[in-house]
Amino acid sequence: MSEINHLFTNEIVCPFCGYEFVDSWEYGDNYEDELGLIECNECGKQFYTNKDVSITYCTYKADYGTCKHCKKDNVVIQDYHSTIGRYDSLCIKCGNLEKQRLQKNYINCICNKKDY
Repeated sequence: MSEINHLFTNEIVCPFCGYEFVDSWEYGDNYEDELGLIECNECGKQFYTNKDVSITYCTYKADYGTCKHCKKDNVVIQDYHSTIGRYDSLCIKCGNLEKQRLQKNYINCICNKKDY
């Protein structure tokens, strides 16, 4: 009798008969690692299953330059584009202050509108 490959597989595999569950991702919540006791659709036997989740990270270089507002040089600069406004090439501190100003103006604009 051949050994059933049921550990670290891409789909849930019954350890008794080798039945492969298609769309295994549908079992349990996305972040739930222990799926518990399930029943095989093929042989009817129950078995326990766990989901192993892998997390990966991506990194990106920050843009460095001179802030258009405070003129500090060799600082991280960023651009902000939104429906409430935009800015380009501001350092983190000046960018946060400008974003707060844009949000305040937007809220004031909405609050001052009157329905006719």
